[in-house]
Amino acid sequence: MAEGDVHTYYEDGLWKNRLEGGTRASNTSPRRVDAVLAGRQIAKKRRVSHVVHTPQGEVETERDYRRR
Repeated sequence: MAEGDVHTYYEDGLWKNRLEGGTRASNTSPRRVDAVLAGRQIAKKRRVSHVVHTPQGEVETERDYRRR
């Protein structure tokens, strides 16, 4: 995983998106589906990977939106 990749993860009762290397969540949602969609949009716009974690913190999926 590279600097700037988007991570969607569960913490403190909320789903959050954070850029790798960042210290704060860029957005939060009580619903997983909303956080995943927001994370995907951020990753596509920034042309980075989007990593979705399970509530336990394991990597569930990773999609690469870098330009090829």
